[in-house]
Amino acid sequence: MRRTLVPAGAASWWRRRPGAEEEAVGGLEARPKAPHARVPVPPEAKAPPLTYVESQMMSWWRDPIVKDGSTGKVAFGYMWGPVGIVDAEGRVGGEVPKPGSRWGTPSDPARPEPSVRRTPYSIAGLVHLLALAAAVTGTALTWESQPLGVSLATGLAAALAVFGLGLVVSSFLGRTGFGTIFQVVVTAALLAGAVALPEKITTEWTRQTWTPAAVSAVEPRYDLGAGVGTLDLSRLSVPEGTTVTTAVDVGAGKLEVVVPENVVVKLHALVGLGDVQLPGEAADDIDVSPDRDETRTLNPPAGTEPAGTLDLSLEVGLGQVEVTRAAS
Repeated sequence: MRRTLVPAGAASWWRRRPGAEEEAVGGLEARPKAPHARVPVPPEAKAPPLTYVESQMMSWWRDPIVKDGSTGKVAFGYMWGPVGIVDAEGRVGGEVPKPGSRWGTPSDPARPEPSVRRTPYSIAGLVHLLALAAAVTGTALTWESQPLGVSLATGLAAALAVFGLGLVVSSFLGRTGFGTIFQVVVTAALLAGAVALPEKITTEWTRQTWTPAAVSAVEPRYDLGAGVGTLDLSRLSVPEGTTVTTAVDVGAGKLEVVVPENVVVKLHALVGLGDVQLPGEAADDIDVSPDRDETRTLNPPAGTEPAGTLDLSLEVGLGQVEVTRAAS
């Protein structure tokens, strides 16, 4: 197959080669060739004119390398660093920048200098001071006449109002930063906590002790706003088959109840946030948790002469309830 294709290709090329037609017609005159159209040649490409020249502050990594391998101060087109201005004829028109300057002389001498934006002065310190003064004033004015939660909420609401006014003023005059926003968030959280406090918690911390000596002297209810309340029933003699009912309500603090040794105690203790400690538990066994609700029946120790029953309803909003038995 190869032997057939090679001669065929050679014969085809021989017939199509230039001048084959003239050789085929023999002595006939060669036909005049049609003139070729002249295609315009584009101008020779030239490098763009240099617009920057090298300054006096050169470094090894910016020095261009010439053909002989050395570095020299030649014109180049860096777009950063201090530069001068080159006109169309290659002459330097701008001043050589001083050492330490960042940019060269602008091309337009009439161009105005860029304006510098002045940062407004901070009013955050003044806002914080006024908010603190408002909180102290609002709390002091209501401390004697209102519960603790209402008094604190009044002062915190006044401080929050000052913070809000300060933020509004800072949008027109002065400025405030992240610290002011953080103080607003903290104040709002404290305000929510103050509103959640029970109204029975007063601003006065007191110590109160109730010691009824007889069953008839036991009041149906004892109240204490804030402090330490002690209900001492150790001297109470409750006959068998008799039930004595009473309740104690403390807003915040500690409630201590001492019961006789030989009585049966039906206890219902409710603590909003705190601990309940019953007879037989270790003194250091304190478990603080929210919404403590304990309902127990505490029987007298074995071998004790039985007596009557005490029905106790104890409630503390924030603090501890402690029930102990009197020693024989």
